[in-house]
Amino acid sequence: MASCADADVVVVADTGSTDGGIGRLEALGACVHRLSIEPWRFDDARNAALALVPGDVDVCVSLDLDEVLCPGWRPALEAAWAPGTTRAHYEFVSAFHVDGSPAIRFLNNRIHARHGYRWRHACHEGIYPDRIAERSVLAPGVRVEHRPDRAKPRASYLPLLAAAAAEEPHDPRMAHYHARELFHAGRYEDAAREFERYLSLPGDPFRPERSAGMLYLAKCEMARGRDGLDWALRAAAECPERREPWVTLADIRYRRGEWAECRAAAMRGLSLSGEPDGYMSDPVCHGALPHDLAAIANWRLGRAEEALAHVEQALRMAPGDERLRANADLIRQTLREGGVNANTAGRDCPPGRPGAARESAASAPDRPAGGPGRSGDTG
Repeated sequence: MASCADADVVVVADTGSTDGGIGRLEALGACVHRLSIEPWRFDDARNAALALVPGDVDVCVSLDLDEVLCPGWRPALEAAWAPGTTRAHYEFVSAFHVDGSPAIRFLNNRIHARHGYRWRHACHEGIYPDRIAERSVLAPGVRVEHRPDRAKPRASYLPLLAAAAAEEPHDPRMAHYHARELFHAGRYEDAAREFERYLSLPGDPFRPERSAGMLYLAKCEMARGRDGLDWALRAAAECPERREPWVTLADIRYRRGEWAECRAAAMRGLSLSGEPDGYMSDPVCHGALPHDLAAIANWRLGRAEEALAHVEQALRMAPGDERLRANADLIRQTLREGGVNANTAGRDCPPGRPGAARESAASAPDRPAGGPGRSGDTG
């Protein structure tokens, strides 16, 4: 509530909370309305909440209770909101490193004019223009941080997403979310079928998400005892400018013992942006893992000095990882004792395996829906 202090009015739609937070919000000045949405779906709840906003409001900032506006948001928004604007894009941070720095950030689009918009989709809902000429602006200096309760159950998402995909069978966004939820429920065959259906849908040129869908198909294969190499190669071809498919390929090549290919994929990934720059970014691929894979591949190829440089970088990114520390100690000892070459590397290779069967977080953020925000992939 404190982050919203600069708002003219704060409207809260309570759809059944039981933790006492609503009373505290009322005491702090929020206009709280209690709603009953049955059967439950997120778009109906958001449209009901929007209808409660006074009609003379110019601009709406849609927030969940676990989202926080950062200081300075109002003057930044007013500076960006030129006459005729109907929507603003702003920085949204959905995950954080242990040091508090952003792990995933992207442009979101849930700041919009009071009139001329409506919400769609039963789950992972989006805000869409409704019979208006949309004009969007970028609002530098406006930042929203998501601080979710990771213990919050997600059991209701799967049936809602199944309903959403059935209602709009030609919507790639809903198909992708449905497939992803099936994957996280451990229904790998069903997830693979839905990801393949998603990829077959026409009219979706959003390559980062298509590439992510292919990586999920690779993981579906891995979960069923195969290596997923073909889908990972397709993911890299679909979106070669992103790090995620290359790190996944390096991990698969590691599992196959293909050291030259593992090194090549890891180095290709490391040559790309080291900063997660979109909501399809996987923080694991921007952490220690690619350096870890590069270190082991270089060691196996007899390139001990390169291996040491990469394992030391991995340690700087994951200082508490004892396996990495043991690997670094072994490589240093080997170099002191006369080095390593391709004939000796296989005998005393660093112990263990890199810290991943790489999985994206189950709480991966939403893909923005509607208008230019759907393809706005940088944050």
